[in-house]
Amino acid sequence: MKQKTERHRREEHGFSLPARLASFRYAFNGLMTMIIEQRNAQIHLVATIAVLALGVLTGLNSVEWILLMLAITLVWIAEALNTALEYLADAAVPETHELVGKAKDVAAAGVLIAAAFSLIVALWAFWPF
Repeated sequence: MKQKTERHRREEHGFSLPARLASFRYAFNGLMTMIIEQRNAQIHLVATIAVLALGVLTGLNSVEWILLMLAITLVWIAEALNTALEYLADAAVPETHELVGKAKDVAAAGVLIAAAFSLIVALWAFWPF
């Protein structure tokens, strides 16, 4: 039988404000870990800041803002899932394994697809600025 962590034991007892606040802390810790440890997340952060600044400077309309925010969010979600998969794969199979390599490549492809979509959205939103 699996051992439950103290965190999971606390969460089984229903809703509690401290438990909900702790879950936000765990998520924030994950976000910071990703930004600090992953070079691509750092690139996404710079791109996010640049796109948001450019959006403010060019006076985008509501639809353009919504689509840009959707695209940015999609890239961050893909990067987070890719990073989580990489951490889990490295922990489960520390040595080189063909299937682990394929899984990592497919997860990275998801980030690439999201980034390509966000580039298309940005070109549309900022054209012809």
